Amino acid sequence: MDRHNIPGATFRDVAAAHLKDLEVQDEFGCTCITYWVDEDRGNIFCLIESPSKQVVRELHNRSHGLIPNDIIEVDSNLVKAFLGRIHDPDPPVLNGAPEPIIIKDPAFRFLLVVDLKDRVLFDCLHGKSNSMVLIRNFNSLVQQSVQHYSGRIVESHDEFLVSFASVTNAVDCALHLRNSILFQNTCQDLPKVSIKIGLSAGLPVSGNKQFFEDAIKNAKRLSFISDSNKIYLASGIKELYKGSAPHVFNSSRTVRTLNSTEDDFLGQLIDVFHNSLLEPEINMDTICRQLGVSTSKLYRNTIHLTGFSPIDLLKEIRLDAAIQLMQKQNRNISETSYDIGFTNPSYFTKCFKKRFNVLPADFLKTLHPIYA
Repeated sequence: MDRHNIPGATFRDVAAAHLKDLEVQDEFGCTCITYWVDEDRGNIFCLIESPSKQVVRELHNRSHGLIPNDIIEVDSNLVKAFLGRIHDPDPPVLNGAPEPIIIKDPAFRFLLVVDLKDRVLFDCLHGKSNSMVLIRNFNSLVQQSVQHYSGRIVESHDEFLVSFASVTNAVDCALHLRNSILFQNTCQDLPKVSIKIGLSAGLPVSGNKQFFEDAIKNAKRLSFISDSNKIYLASGIKELYKGSAPHVFNSSRTVRTLNSTEDDFLGQLIDVFHNSLLEPEINMDTICRQLGVSTSKLYRNTIHLTGFSPIDLLKEIRLDAAIQLMQKQNRNISETSYDIGFTNPSYFTKCFKKRFNVLPADFLKTLHPIYA
């Protein structure tokens, strides 16, 4: 898939350029499959089956001279999951003859990440039978809500990643999920649960990054830091929302909206901490230099955005990494603690128990009965 940044390009201009691509595609051994156009943002995305990126550039240069700004390799199944199609729509028919296709379909998407808080620990916390019911109910709720609000589920392992063409549908779906969980907690005889929700937006191609990489990372970061049953929105989402519930943005208990400065700082902060994950001794002065902030500003900003001090946020990230490690590998407690930057397995056990309300040894026994 390639991206052209052409301010002022119209749907009709792009349709004409696509026809020119189709006329010469055989000369280059390519198949120009389809495209997406965003008139407002001046972005065009072409999906092309080609031997190489260079051939894509040569094809476009030969057909209309518009060289793409960026080109990445994509999986067609992933494209369909995010964008809903991988072919040109069927042409309209007028008086029995097909009309030229003018596709008015932007590739800008709103990505919702929603997760049951600590769901991988449910067997330990609630027992296997309750855990199965809770997860099944949650999965059913998400699937029905996404369908109702015209979203598309991209990932559903441990957490849901959902793509929406409409910001209003994305926000309304998030609100529906949050309110449904709160209502279920008052009406059913099962353990109460909470969810974590992050919503971001972005383009499929940006530089040499993976498909929707920036938007996915941002949505997952927001979900990670979100308070229980509170929706965290990336910058720009609130301004685009046109739905019937604008009042929810005034409720600090329901929605937290980040501005662009907060968005950027959060991304840099999480990235720096992930890069420092394996370092037992973290020098906060070094972290401050990497982020370009003072120690006091690092502390204020981190508390403001996440509710954690910098040290506690790093500990939260490490414990989350420990859960993932213990799920994927047969690592004992000492190995896991060292792998994620703890120098003392006893201290790791204490932190794990305090955060998840279960001992890591009991969690391992649930995951891998060999440890029992």
